Amino acid sequence: MKLILNSLVVIGVLITFKKLSCRENNDKSASIFGKWNIKIDTSFVGQGASNHEVIYSGKSGDYFNFNSDGHIYIRENSILDTLTYTISSDSVLIKNFSPPYEGKCMLESVSTHNIVISSGYFFTYQYHGQTFGRTIYLYR
Repeated sequence: MKLILNSLVVIGVLITFKKLSCRENNDKSASIFGKWNIKIDTSFVGQGASNHEVIYSGKSGDYFNFNSDGHIYIRENSILDTLTYTISSDSVLIKNFSPPYEGKCMLESVSTHNIVISSGYFFTYQYHGQTFGRTIYLYR
């Protein structure tokens, strides 16, 4: 029963996140640059039966800072990290966003105040019904 519920939750999450995209202004690539505050960071951790969702609510001082040199400087829960990203005509791809997966942010809409970056969620029976993936909501 738990496996069915987990499957339904994952399917619902996938459908919801497929509809979400990065919201940008007309200069799509330039509008990603700068500091974004973390609203929510959702990921799955653990192996086998201990696999579970973790939801982190951003705190004051947490950020993703997109520089024009292709680096993102991150401070989340007092932990510093640096990732690299590339911009294509319709999206931003972030390497090792949720290792080994890429994070993707679509550059389709017109708001400069919110973006959603997601690796997508992957459900596998091979590892006893584990879920993998990460989604982060940023704002400024």
